[in-house]
Amino acid sequence: MLEGGKITLEEASDLLRVIEQPDPQEGPNLGESPSRQPANEPPADLSHTEMDKEYFTGLDLAMLTEMRIHGVTPAFIQELRQLDIPGLSMDKLVAMRIHGVKPDFVREMRSAGLEPSVDQLIQMRIHGVSPEFLTEFHALGFTQLDVPQLIQMRIHGVTPDFYVQLESLSIKDLTVDRLIQMRIHGATPDYVREIQALGFSELNSGNLIEMRIHGVTADYVRQIEASSLDDLTLDRLIELRGG
Repeated sequence: MLEGGKITLEEASDLLRVIEQPDPQEGPNLGESPSRQPANEPPADLSHTEMDKEYFTGLDLAMLTEMRIHGVTPAFIQELRQLDIPGLSMDKLVAMRIHGVKPDFVREMRSAGLEPSVDQLIQMRIHGVSPEFLTEFHALGFTQLDVPQLIQMRIHGVTPDFYVQLESLSIKDLTVDRLIQMRIHGATPDYVREIQALGFSELNSGNLIEMRIHGVTADYVRQIEASSLDDLTLDRLIELRGG
């Protein structure tokens, strides 16, 4: 059976039948009749269709076992195939099951106008790009988000609340890329409030990012103000800190 480390479709059927058998010591549950299956027929969830032959022929025992552990059934495979998702290798299918990429998730993302690849679908689930997350940003006017942007937003913590707070502070140029950069460099709403409290009201995403990159903190601004320097603009503060 394991010549070359591979098993055929029929052998996979036999192994699945064994795997799915209850422990003889446990016996059937009370009130249930033990199920019987004809000796020469595959399990009900592993019919000999072209789809099964394509996906199950030549599998090794380790992969078959991993599929069973994580619930990669022919029904799961068939439902995803009906969605015409390219690149559905067994490794990808196992990863999709591990991370909760279900057919409904794919449909919801497509209904929102996205066409994620298999790898992107897995990354979206890993980082928490949910349909709700997408819907909230659509409601805020971000209707042209693509998959890489959504993943980066989740990785760096760009939430709807983060955007709403910055907008309420009258920060301009809040594009997706700028929001991500602001999170990366720590230009948070609290930081904005501290700088605004020092009298700097003409703030935008660009100069806030530059200030954070160069370490222009509220304490640094107070320090410079105490030195009685004239013409203390944001550009001047960045220049002094960078020098």
